[in-house]
Amino acid sequence: MVKWWCALISLLLLSTVQAQPQATQGLQGYKFGPGDSIKISVYLEPDLSVTAEISQQGFIDMPLLGSIRLTGHTQQSAKEYLEQRLKDGYLVAPSVSITVDSYRPFFIYGEVRNPGSYAYQPDITLEQAIALSGGLLDRASRSAWQIQRGADKATFKASSDTIILPGDVIKIDKSFF
Repeated sequence: MVKWWCALISLLLLSTVQAQPQATQGLQGYKFGPGDSIKISVYLEPDLSVTAEISQQGFIDMPLLGSIRLTGHTQQSAKEYLEQRLKDGYLVAPSVSITVDSYRPFFIYGEVRNPGSYAYQPDITLEQAIALSGGLLDRASRSAWQIQRGADKATFKASSDTIILPGDVIKIDKSFF
């Protein structure tokens, strides 16, 4: 009987461990874009630390380096890029840390009560985004939902459990019936 309980607990723990990465999968590989607010720190160099919002053109201003384009970089690639730039004649072995203070908003329009922009919250689903916007109007489709995502503005059909990312543009179509 004890072996049976141990096996059951092991299976439950294994399923919990496997389910966790999917919950945070949305922001893995996230690329910075205009409107993201980030904090950059350089170890033992407080004068080089900066908190800034990425401009509409995709740049931030950093001491010594000037305007740096961060749009399209992941957190890791931006860290490596800045460390390389600081090595070029400024520091011997810079160690850069980047944290996101706030993500750019997502947008929702179409057949919702309050279309507009909303502050991004990690792991928010499309169903929750619709709820934030006041819910669907009477003539709204219950399934014709589209999301426009990324710099290339790729559009795809979404369902209620689709994870929303910063900068997503959600369109809720009218129902034909």
